[in-house]
Amino acid sequence: MTSRSLVQRGGVLVALIALSVYLFYIGKGHSLLIDTNALTIDGKELRAPEEIEVSVNGQPAESMGRAERIQVLVGGPKHTITIEVVSGEEKKVEKRFTVPTFMESAIVSIPAILGEAPAEHWVSAFTPPPAEEAPAEQMQHDEQDAPASPDAAAPEPPKP
Repeated sequence: MTSRSLVQRGGVLVALIALSVYLFYIGKGHSLLIDTNALTIDGKELRAPEEIEVSVNGQPAESMGRAERIQVLVGGPKHTITIEVVSGEEKKVEKRFTVPTFMESAIVSIPAILGEAPAEHWVSAFTPPPAEEAPAEQMQHDEQDAPASPDAAAPEPPKP
């Protein structure tokens, strides 16, 4: 092989790798949890309105109240959220935000967006609560104590 063909093949390989990385970046799926829970930023408490309508990337709007969460599945790093306040002072806000590539699940805070908080407070990583585990001995003990069937009669007391 000549050095020219090696350079051409190397260039094609580098281009394919670059294309693969780019497609991964723009196509990565995320699970967004749209959250209306109150939060405190720099000593200031931010609360969501009583009722809002939220739409992400032009999807159909969903109605939400205070202290609620909804899940939206999206693809890519850049998204647009539209928030329309239905109760109280009627206003419509449209903001753009970015989700880091390797963040599988993210929480998007509605009070932070409506409260004009800095953009770094809008999106945070979601960490699920730890699962409560029962000790293995307790689980086995519970299974042994359970009656075989609901129709089973209670054991007879010993005769004197």
